[in-house]
Amino acid sequence: MGAAPNDHLSMRPVAVVLLAGALLWAALFTFGCDSGGARDVKPDGAAAPADSSETSADSATVVVDSTKEDGGKASLLSRIFRKGKGKEKEGGKLPVPVEIAKVEVMNMRSFIAATATLEPEKQADVVARIAGEIRSIRVEEGDAVREGELLALLDGEAQEVALEEATARARGLRLDYERVSRLLKQDLVSDKEMNDARSKYEEAEAQRKAAELNLSYTRVVAPFAGRISRRLVDRGRNVTAGTVLFTVVDSDPMLAKIHLPEKTASTIRRGQRAVITPDADSSVSVEGEVDLIAPIVDSRTGTIKVTCRLRGGSDAIRPGSFVHVRLQTDEHEKALVIPGIAIVPEGGESYVYKASGDTVIKLAVSTGFTEGDRVEITGGLEEGERVVTVGQGGLRNGARIRDVNESIRTDTTAQGSEPAASGDSTAVDR
Repeated sequence: MGAAPNDHLSMRPVAVVLLAGALLWAALFTFGCDSGGARDVKPDGAAAPADSSETSADSATVVVDSTKEDGGKASLLSRIFRKGKGKEKEGGKLPVPVEIAKVEVMNMRSFIAATATLEPEKQADVVARIAGEIRSIRVEEGDAVREGELLALLDGEAQEVALEEATARARGLRLDYERVSRLLKQDLVSDKEMNDARSKYEEAEAQRKAAELNLSYTRVVAPFAGRISRRLVDRGRNVTAGTVLFTVVDSDPMLAKIHLPEKTASTIRRGQRAVITPDADSSVSVEGEVDLIAPIVDSRTGTIKVTCRLRGGSDAIRPGSFVHVRLQTDEHEKALVIPGIAIVPEGGESYVYKASGDTVIKLAVSTGFTEGDRVEITGGLEEGERVVTVGQGGLRNGARIRDVNESIRTDTTAQGSEPAASGDSTAVDR
């Protein structure tokens, strides 16, 4: 007879339970659990064997296997939790990758820092002395010139004619003066006639010199040796007297004028060493010295002007360049020095992580001068000790570390030895 519909409904929960159990067993075996599962588990409702003894034995087998099944499940869960805890514990002990530097010995200097704009010691605008047309230009911007070198020529025809006229007149009056002088010796002329002839000649001579001077103004020359920084006119342009034609600068030496607080400036002396670094290229440094110290304090700013002189010659150091000026005030010889990035500020104090074997020790240190990316250590470390420079954020006192630079060197050495080892193996095989 077929089963009643209600019987099918009553079997659904049992089927669901069996399906869930099967899925659980599949999951357990996926995790690699070698559990002692039941070998002969008989489903409910199966017919019992005829022999009662066999039934008893089978029942015992089922009981035993059920016990193993429960033990296997418990073993699996405990192993999973133990494995997770083991990984977590092991992860906590993994070394932190860091970079390390040694404490070195070197001289450290103290500086007063300021900024300035470089100025040439000599700079001049070359102007036209007379009006006229620019006939030729002999130099361009950036050209080096000597003192008195010709820069440009103006039209000078009118000045040449005026000079010739003045010269001829002065020559005639000079002859008249010489003739009157001879007549005076013979008492043939009066002293008044002699004086008039002399004054006329001297006036004509002065006019000749003025005409000669005006003609010289048609030649525009350099007032001193230097370079042409600006050319403001072109050939053919008509200019008036006073028009700026060129700008000439002498950039050797150059001046850096800085303003320091009165208290700071009191420690500065003439001849004191200065280091000038252009803002555009910090790798370039030029040495100079303090040349002038203003005798008064600027009442508006409370500062004193200090002028530093430096030699030019570098393309990175030019008039108008924005520069950083450092005045050396003190020097410590044979100081202990570490990279500045090794310092860990905390609570107003300075700390470092000192490497000791494969662990670190957090130490408080005292610092001195700072020069560039180096910091002087005045207490807390000794020469040759190692400190962490990169990776401090993941460290604590006693943490394990791994020097990444040392690891790279080790890997490089191992890679370099591989060809030799391969060659040895080949030789052995042969």
